[in-house]
Amino acid sequence: MTTDGSGLLGSEFLGSRLFERLAEPRQSALRKDADGVTEVVESIKRHLVELLNSHPGNSACAPDLGLLDFNDATIGVLDLERNIQQAICQCIERYEPRVKRVDVASLPNHGDPLQLRFQVHATVALGRENTQATIDLLLNNKRYQCLN
Repeated sequence: MTTDGSGLLGSEFLGSRLFERLAEPRQSALRKDADGVTEVVESIKRHLVELLNSHPGNSACAPDLGLLDFNDATIGVLDLERNIQQAICQCIERYEPRVKRVDVASLPNHGDPLQLRFQVHATVALGRENTQATIDLLLNNKRYQCLN
C-alpha cells in the first residue's frame, strides 16, 4: 500500500473492502469522486450489517467482534436501548476504520415494540477529506439491517 505523503493511505484504498476490490478490480479505477463517496458509504453499510449481526466468540482472530444477543436481557427497555446504542457505537469505532466520531441515537419504533431503530451519524474518512454520513438501522427479528 502507498501513502500520499501525509502518512494516510491513498484514497483508492479507503473506498471498498479488500474482497470488494478483488471482486471488481477495474471499478475502483473508473470511479468519479461523487460516485466514490456513494460507493464508500454503501460499502460501509454492507460491512455494518455483517459486523452488527456477528456475535462475540464467532471470529478466531477477533474474539469480541460483533454484538451480544440482547434478547435475553432482563433490564428495562430504556436501559436496553442505551446499552445497545453504546454497544453499536463501540463496535463500529473498533471494527470500521473508515469512520470516525460515531454517534448512535435511538429512533421511535412506530408502534412496533419488537423493532428497535437506531440512527448512526459518523464522519467518513476519504483520504484528506471527510464527509458526514447518516445510516438508519433496524433491529428486527434478531437481525440488523440498513434502511437507507
